[in-house]
Order: sequence, then structure tokens, then C-alpha cells
Amino acid sequence: MAVIEQRDTATASLEELRAVYRARIDQLAAERDEARREAHRAKEEAYIARANLASLTARVQELLAAAARHLPDLAVDGPDDVPALEGRTGEERRALPSERRALPAPAADTARSDGSR
Repeated sequence: MAVIEQRDTATASLEELRAVYRARIDQLAAERDEARREAHRAKEEAYIARANLASLTARVQELLAAAARHLPDLAVDGPDDVPALEGRTGEERRALPSERRALPAPAADTARSDGSR
């Protein structure tokens, strides 16, 4: 009789262990699925952000080109100009060669807002 009770106890313990194991596997699968969904959302957001940045960059280039046409003496300091201009006064900046002060040309492969190139 004691052997049957031990076997029933062992079987009950095994069933309890299986249930806990199954619950843990289900929890991990749910966490994995949520992580995959978040990664997918993050990739989509990054794609949209890159597209928005490219659009804004193209628009800024168009505006700078338009400003340069209307204001030929306009000098815009871009990121490439920073080392050459550090520590210089306004007069010294104006004395720099024109190639250092010129506006950057619009990118040739950037589509314009009207669809033409």
C-alpha cells in the first residue's frame, strides 16, 4: 500500500513539475514574441526616420540653393567649415577663399519635391 501511495505522490509531483515547466515555456515564448514585435516596430520606425531625414536633407539643399541664387554673397558655414573657421573673426572669415565659403551643391541623386531631378 505504501508503494502505491509513493507512486501516486511521485506521479502528482511529476505532473506538477510538467505544469510549471509548460507555464515557463509559454511565458518565454510570449516574451520572445513580444521582443520580435518590438524589434519589427523599431525597424519600421528607423526606416521612416531615415526616409524623413533624407527628405528633410533634400529640402534643406533645395532651400540653400534657392537662397544662394537670390543672395549670391551668402556664405553658409557647414560642418566641413568648422575647423578652418575656429578662432577667426568675422573679417578673417570673409577673407577666406571662396571655395571654403561657397554653399554646397545640391546632391545630384536626390529627388526634388516636384519629382523631377
